[in-house]
Amino acid sequence: MLRIPPIYLLLLVVLFDALSVLGQIQSSDTNRIYYKNELKADLRFLRNKLDKIHPGLYRHTPKPAFDIFFDSLYNSIVNPMDEQEFLSLITLLNPKIGDGHTMFLPSKTATDYNNKTGRFLPFSVAYIGERLYVVENCSSDTSIERGEEIVSINGERIAAVMAQLMARQIRDGYNQTYPVWILNHYFAAYYSFAYGHPSQFCLEMKSNKGRLQKKQITALTKDSIRFFRQIRYPVFEEQGITLEKNKDGTTAILTIKSFDADLLESIHKQDYKYVMDSVFTILQRNQTTDLILDLRDNQGGDFEPGRYLLSYLLTNPARYLLSGKEARSIQPKINHFTGRLFVLINGGSFSNTAIVSACLERDQRAVFVGEETGGNKYIISGQPIEISLPKTHIRSFISTTTFRIIPGAGDGHGVFPTHPVLPAIADILIGKDIAKATALKLIPER
Repeated sequence: MLRIPPIYLLLLVVLFDALSVLGQIQSSDTNRIYYKNELKADLRFLRNKLDKIHPGLYRHTPKPAFDIFFDSLYNSIVNPMDEQEFLSLITLLNPKIGDGHTMFLPSKTATDYNNKTGRFLPFSVAYIGERLYVVENCSSDTSIERGEEIVSINGERIAAVMAQLMARQIRDGYNQTYPVWILNHYFAAYYSFAYGHPSQFCLEMKSNKGRLQKKQITALTKDSIRFFRQIRYPVFEEQGITLEKNKDGTTAILTIKSFDADLLESIHKQDYKYVMDSVFTILQRNQTTDLILDLRDNQGGDFEPGRYLLSYLLTNPARYLLSGKEARSIQPKINHFTGRLFVLINGGSFSNTAIVSACLERDQRAVFVGEETGGNKYIISGQPIEISLPKTHIRSFISTTTFRIIPGAGDGHGVFPTHPVLPAIADILIGKDIAKATALKLIPER
């Protein structure tokens, strides 16, 4: 069965988990210096693979402009570099390619070493309104409160830091919500990709009372960060698919965290089709008139779960993808939902979630609340294969297949919300879900 692998699995394995690190870590090559001829050889190798493998390399950047940019990267290699410096260079290709399933990540050696020994900024953050806030403080300095603003890191203003990180971040087309979503979830790791692993972070902070102060924070290993997080911010495991009935009895909220059927089965012990059948049986029995479908942070997964959900939501036969092996004609199920549909989306709504959202928008089936989907609504690439660069062994994931979702050349963006909602830092800190609240308020109005 063809599938678009949920990219967050790659990110979790490479950026956070140390599953591949068993026993004692041997000395690492992460500090090895590569000669410029080695680096240029890797860059030529990468360009060759991109040209041969990627089905839409020049979709968002015309070939002449891509050639000029690539040549500028090639010619900028005038001195030796270590792996991190070279990775920081080649990730500048990400916005030019504009494919969220094509990415460049550290070598397996570097990943294993950093999962065990590397030190990182010990905060979870949120970038909102061009400001960076502390959401979780996992450092040894307990005086830093949630909601404090990070004004600068090691002498560099946050505007400059974010410009550097955004310039290297993956995305579909010209989308901006997916890069921000990734940085909000994996800031420490991506900061290390661009800036390395300093042992100390000199931070300029603005307290919740508006007072500026300097803080010297020790970088911590992932194990130490995980230890402090478990103590200070315990997380209670939730199901991958949940159905919540609102107080009025006619409104329900269906949350789907993934379209990866294997993941749902292995982690949450939920059989996707069985759960979906049960959900829509309940909605019919309860005579539900309004359904809020929460697809935020759903990174996608298999094609079939998306199609199966649409067979319960669409009211008329429709196409799922325009062509290819995964293209289907979807027939609504006998007990499909016929009421009003409100879909919550954000930058983390990617891959197959963007396909589902695009189909619902095309058929004018839903009202969308939240942020633009991270995934493109016209065309996406997927089914990436992994290639290791010969010298540095940096891992390259390159898409091999294109999937057309709806007709049109596309504008490089995803599904935009009918009602845009962006949470403030105060909402995040108290767990206030303003997107869901907005959807609930819309129901009486209609």
